[in-house]
Amino acid sequence: MNPTEILDELLTQAVEVLRSKKESAFPDIIKSNVDVLINKIDKNKSLLSALVSSLVKKIIDPKQDIRLHRTDFKGGYSARSLDTSITAPFFKKYFPKYANKESVFLTLATREKIK
Repeated sequence: MNPTEILDELLTQAVEVLRSKKESAFPDIIKSNVDVLINKIDKNKSLLSALVSSLVKKIIDPKQDIRLHRTDFKGGYSARSLDTSITAPFFKKYFPKYANKESVFLTLATREKIK
């Protein structure tokens, strides 16, 4: 499955969970952590998009250390390329309110050479 198909499939599954009201099956710690992200999305939409990009990379390549989001890190990958080609178009299509104009990996916090 390619990254776009992965995101589309996960969105379909999430919608189904919400429709069937099965979200109560998730442990409270997971719901609490997700709520933290959702409650802050209006103030920092880049946070969620960066997380989605990193998690997609982890699904595609489970051995990849997703903290190494730059190719100039030893063993790193290009999170910016993944975001530009996959995550940003996904957000623009399904969640335009939270979509960034450019890659979230161009923001000051994510472009720094900090693992």
